[in-house]
Amino acid sequence: MYGEASSVLRGNAIARRTLLAAALAAAGGLLTACADRSAGAAFSMPTPAWGAFLSAPVSELRVTVDRFAALAGAQPSLLHLYASTQDSHPQVHLDTIRQLRATPVLSLEPWNPQVGPYQPAFTLSSIVTGQHDSDLQRWAAELGLWGDPVLLRFAQEMNGTWYPWSVGLYGNTAAEYRAAWVRMHRIVSARAPNVEFVWTPNVLTEGTRDFADCYPGDQFVDYLGLDGYNWGDTPGHQWQSPERLFSASVATLRRLNAARPIVLTEVGCADGADPGHKARWISEFFEVVMGNPDVTGFLWFQTDKERDWRINSTRASTQAFRDGLANWMKS
Repeated sequence: MYGEASSVLRGNAIARRTLLAAALAAAGGLLTACADRSAGAAFSMPTPAWGAFLSAPVSELRVTVDRFAALAGAQPSLLHLYASTQDSHPQVHLDTIRQLRATPVLSLEPWNPQVGPYQPAFTLSSIVTGQHDSDLQRWAAELGLWGDPVLLRFAQEMNGTWYPWSVGLYGNTAAEYRAAWVRMHRIVSARAPNVEFVWTPNVLTEGTRDFADCYPGDQFVDYLGLDGYNWGDTPGHQWQSPERLFSASVATLRRLNAARPIVLTEVGCADGADPGHKARWISEFFEVVMGNPDVTGFLWFQTDKERDWRINSTRASTQAFRDGLANWMKS
């Protein structure tokens, strides 16, 4: 999501998304590295996997996770970090996540998040030609040295229009995106065998293009990700049911590789005209997830920013989430 895509680490300082939490998994334990990604290989993320992005400073991580777990009725176990490639390694934050017996999901973004989407220094061609290799090598070495499992998203939502790496803008092409991903994968996997890779387009909706031509290939992807938000009836947007928002894009992912697990890595719903609208949307969301068994996880965007995306924006939406989550986890 543009404007919320990265936290800027400057030493121990945290900005924008504050490098805090999101949880994807609740079904059990830490992830274990898994190098074999051939057809039928076991994947390390537990099933079902769920969670949320939680906007709070890392010093409040424990209490924030506890409060969210109480709302949701279950304990999340993956925490989401956002960082740009030029940021320093978030050692303290990774260690805190490990102490919480959780696993980090790291969105590593090649840009300066304090500047708008037009950044010539971060076009896809700059990645392909190796201009950011030193930063990628540093991240690879430090993640490998840290040693515990990490799920890595890189240059997500490439089919939108809000990043320097957006395909179709600033001279960026789908072929360059594939080459940039492969270059990143080669650098990181060589020094950090504990990392698994999550390729994440945005759902097909307003302001996006098809993403199939951006897929880098089965050998370079461990999980198929997908980001999608129901912005509601606002200028430039309209209320979209979960079926309409996700189903076509999930089908596209399935055509790309039916063997890879699908994770909805960013999900949110704005409030509707009455409190019941969002609650019904959440209930329908769980119906969509349960109707697609290859969707093995999701991550809720638990933040009040452009819209109030939180599950607890109303009492009805909180109860709908608790009920839907409980049913999905035991299905």
